[in-house]
Amino acid sequence: MRALRVVLDVVRDLVIGDDWRMVAGIAAMLLVITGGRAAGLPVWWLPPVTVLVMLGVGVCSAPPVLRRHRR
Repeated sequence: MRALRVVLDVVRDLVIGDDWRMVAGIAAMLLVITGGRAAGLPVWWLPPVTVLVMLGVGVCSAPPVLRRHRR
């Protein structure tokens, strides 16, 4: 029972504490990989592509950095 509580705490911290879009992207990637492997498709390329896409999503959704105007 304690192990289940630890796992649920980790999942809750992951979903609430981190960017939910990252969690959704990783979950979608795992589902597509599972389906692709079951269908016999080569899905080795999917994790690197997902990482690049999620990196782009994370960078584009970050708040703008305050910049000083030089004179």
